[in-house]
Amino acid sequence: MLYASMHGGAAADIGYLESLSGDWSRWSKGRAPWECAVQGASAGTTKATYIPETRTVNRSTDGLWYEVWLDNTDVVSGDRSIDLTITWSTADAVARYTTMRVDFAASTVVGYCGTNTDPTKNPAAKWTVTDLGGQRGRWHVGMWLTFATSGAPTFAGHITYPDGRALDLAPGTPVGAAVPAGCIANIALRIGGVRAEALQVAQLPRKPASADEATQHGRWAKTAVLDAPDIPLRVIPAVSGTAWDAITAIAKATVSTAEFDARGVFRWRTHSRWATAPTKEDLTVTSRREIASLTIAEEIDACRNHIAVKWANWQRVKADVLREMQAVNAVELKPGASSAIAFTVGDGEYDTPPPATWDDVLTNVVRFTSGNTDNAPVVHGAVEVSTRRENGAVVLGMRNRSTSSVWLRGKTLTGLSVSMAAPALGSGAAPADHWSMSWNATSQRAYGVQSFDHDPNGWVQDSGSADRLATALRIAGQYPAPVLTSVEVLADPRIRLGDVVRVEDTTGADLDTLAWVVGIRTEGSPEGVRQTLTLRGTAFNGLPADEGLTPDPPVAPGTTP
Repeated sequence: MLYASMHGGAAADIGYLESLSGDWSRWSKGRAPWECAVQGASAGTTKATYIPETRTVNRSTDGLWYEVWLDNTDVVSGDRSIDLTITWSTADAVARYTTMRVDFAASTVVGYCGTNTDPTKNPAAKWTVTDLGGQRGRWHVGMWLTFATSGAPTFAGHITYPDGRALDLAPGTPVGAAVPAGCIANIALRIGGVRAEALQVAQLPRKPASADEATQHGRWAKTAVLDAPDIPLRVIPAVSGTAWDAITAIAKATVSTAEFDARGVFRWRTHSRWATAPTKEDLTVTSRREIASLTIAEEIDACRNHIAVKWANWQRVKADVLREMQAVNAVELKPGASSAIAFTVGDGEYDTPPPATWDDVLTNVVRFTSGNTDNAPVVHGAVEVSTRRENGAVVLGMRNRSTSSVWLRGKTLTGLSVSMAAPALGSGAAPADHWSMSWNATSQRAYGVQSFDHDPNGWVQDSGSADRLATALRIAGQYPAPVLTSVEVLADPRIRLGDVVRVEDTTGADLDTLAWVVGIRTEGSPEGVRQTLTLRGTAFNGLPADEGLTPDPPVAPGTTP
């Protein structure tokens, strides 16, 4: 019902990001559990709140499995804990909180349950895990949560150590804790000074039976390699087309490369790869073996020494409710039965999270009763509600998890039974456009002012990112570098975008130089596989010096030869 990869952003892959607070600017590659992870603040103030794709209930036979991968390498001071808290919306309008806390400094795992927003002030089930304070590296922590018919929660933890050992924590119930029937309101994450990746909350019929099942060991393969993020987004701009069209647009906007390699692994590299001139090659292509043909060109003014990057300031732009999707249906949901209602979606509307169950049908509320009468009691904790996009529509899904029939119904037969907000950009302040500049005076004296205006089409939304992009573009283009086009080589699946190749041509162009791979075209035919590269030199041939030329002496006006 919720998955946030943390591979460069806090947005949920499954579910909906509701709010952020604290420092989300630090992302780790080298010390990530798997690929890329957020580095929490040592004060423990890095926080995010999510709405799950499905608002599950706490009176079904299933349990909740919440888990996260962590890395605590070199984390020796400050807050070294992580909290995952589920807030429950219940019939008495008093929120209940069930929290899993893993604390490396205290060497404890704790399950809290109560009405206080500070979990330490709620009843707790606590386990001491001495190795939490001793081992460093990649950890997997999970918590299995179930509820009795009385509402009493039971926590059962699972830990996988960096050395591969696993530990199951015996089930524990906080003394005196109980959660009335209700549904999930939101799920909150709080991170101390550890690195977190792959946050997930799932509804399962049973607790994972083994360490391999808990970590899904052997059931997945890593198929992406990503650079650490360096350009934050406040709002995703309007896009159209396929997912690959959107990825291509982002790559062009941020001077990045995106590709699937020969093994099907997706690779994303940021503009930082072009920042330093390489001194050694990844591969060599030579006329003695690979090169069939090439074309080389160098234009003296093929440089860009005055760069302007456009960026959009979204800080004052707010979301608004464009319209409300409402229904007056009266629908019976028998035990275990499901039902769905589809609503149309406008072009400018964002995703709609599932509504919560409540007595009065306000915005983002759905109402269920025990019978098809005006005075039938409202039922809480019986129907799980979800939303999803399907064939251009928002589909509201409802599933009765109780043993009795439940009715989707308003207070009267003509009253609203559900109302959901369709969020969109507010009608107030529009994003303001700005430009960041970077230039090279030495290049301008040699080649004149060669301008380049870069419009990222809304994907750059802060001045720092625009400044870094302008600098990267200026460094890459401030001097004319040779371009090698139509470099036909023997197909080599090892060659990737952004690689550095050494070009050795001893038969035609007499070259021995390093070059970036900026384009790859591979095509097949009955005769074989043909691969053509586009390369750009990693260095230029120096400023024009007019060597060997002697200027004529000045001549006075009117002088006769």
